[in-house]
Amino acid sequence: MSIQKLVRGQVKLLELLNKQSKQIEELKQLMIETWRAEDMEENNGKFRYPFDENGNLLPNTNITGRLN
Repeated sequence: MSIQKLVRGQVKLLELLNKQSKQIEELKQLMIETWRAEDMEENNGKFRYPFDENGNLLPNTNITGRLN
């Protein structure tokens, strides 16, 4: 393999990684919006973890799981 092919492969991998990172961030935002909407509907506007009483995401929150 030539160096040029390796470089092109690295560039392609970086592009795919950036695209996937963007998609993951969009999915996280969708999850947050869905959870917020569920709280508004099911709990009369009272927010549960991972939100504060105003519906803002708590700082340093890991949103990979949600306690019910």
